[in-house]
Amino acid sequence: MTKQSTKTAPEEWLAGAAMLGVMGFGFWQAVLSIGSPGVQDIPLTLNDFRQGRTTGALSTQLDKNLPLRGELIAWANAGRYLLTHGAGDQVRVGRDGWLFSVEELQFYDNALVHQKDRLNLLVKASKVLKDEGVTLVVALVPDKARVYAQQLSGGHYPEWNASRYSFALETLRMHGVAVSDLLPALTPSPADASLYYRTDTHWNQLGAQRAAAAVAQKIKSLGIAMPLVSFVTNPSGQAAQKPGDLMRMMNLNDMPNWTRPAPDFEITELTTKTEAAQPAGLFDAVSVPVVLVGTSYSLRANFQGYLQQALGSEILNVARDGGGFIQSAKDYLENESFKAAKPQVIVWELPERMLSAPLSEVEKQGLPL
Repeated sequence: MTKQSTKTAPEEWLAGAAMLGVMGFGFWQAVLSIGSPGVQDIPLTLNDFRQGRTTGALSTQLDKNLPLRGELIAWANAGRYLLTHGAGDQVRVGRDGWLFSVEELQFYDNALVHQKDRLNLLVKASKVLKDEGVTLVVALVPDKARVYAQQLSGGHYPEWNASRYSFALETLRMHGVAVSDLLPALTPSPADASLYYRTDTHWNQLGAQRAAAAVAQKIKSLGIAMPLVSFVTNPSGQAAQKPGDLMRMMNLNDMPNWTRPAPDFEITELTTKTEAAQPAGLFDAVSVPVVLVGTSYSLRANFQGYLQQALGSEILNVARDGGGFIQSAKDYLENESFKAAKPQVIVWELPERMLSAPLSEVEKQGLPL
């Protein structure tokens, strides 16, 4: 359920204009008062303001000891959003309060080369792990902007990324890698509720549940016998406001609702075993049939819990927030616990958007296989 602003568009515009005028004057006087030599270099065009370069330059120029510095920057960002729907250089504002990561929409030179390099790494990992009795299952996560292209400001997903998902899917399958295609599960019907948060890059709990069911179905289709464990999922608490990571990137997460896109609301669900679990550290050498590596998608919206319940198996989750394409897998495969107690299955959750960027130095080093 989404709480909408009660202000009309003219009221929001006038409130934003008045607020921005006051804040702009305060900003300028504050900068002048501390005699900053960089004042004349602050970009002041409308495009600079919309893209976040003006507020970014102001933030750099303002001394950290200036009273209410953080609040001033936040209110300036709110004014930018209200007046121009600008969101800075990391976020794009779509329709009906939807926000999108620039990373999903970005054009990269040599994108196909970078995609092939990462997919080849997965192919190699799959072959080496298979020789060691471990099955790799890649869970390919489609871009939020692909799934909800109609909510982009232009209504269309960028053509330069149009074939990225299908190329990755077909390449992995052609080389014998078990891959779970999550696009059908995450493509909503007209009657569906949202499957991704509007103000966050990630799937919401309904999307995570559907993705988990698809991954579990893929693993079961491989005929791998695992000990069955029973899990149950229940709501925890009341519906709570959830301003997402895209809202934080806009520096609007702590602002009043009328100054920002309406935040998401959700009742948190928790999945637990029906019998007592044995405590274990992150990399303890315990016999866990499935290990989950990947990104923040695996740490959000109870994805691990839904996957455990759908699969009927315990899962060790070693995914990393901010670890990019390879870091969590690299850390796990380098750990002695992997050699001491290999799992039957490694699920590698992979967001589509991470395929096209130039490889990091860590990625160029490859995996310890």
